Amino acid sequence: MDIMRHLVCFLAVGEERHFGRAATRLGMEQPPLSQRIRRLEKELGAELFDRGGNQVSLTAAGHVLMREAPELLQQHRRMRTLVERAASREREEPPRPWSEIY
Repeated sequence: MDIMRHLVCFLAVGEERHFGRAATRLGMEQPPLSQRIRRLEKELGAELFDRGGNQVSLTAAGHVLMREAPELLQQHRRMRTLVERAASREREEPPRPWSEIY
């Protein structure tokens, strides 16, 4: 499971409070979005939304994830950027032996 992609979906539903609008915003169909949220809930072992009527509301666990998910996504983006930069520098110049570094 790509947890980061699932968190993006979760945030969209949490902000829109509606699966259909969140799906439109993400450029996807509603059934796959609902399936992603269900997989995320299963992975985390908690229901994230109270589903009823035309809108959904966050559960206590959902509120916690709404607070934590943006920082997790930001850290993930930062990590990927740092790793990509390091990899591109490695391709440009061969790594030095440890004896030259220390």
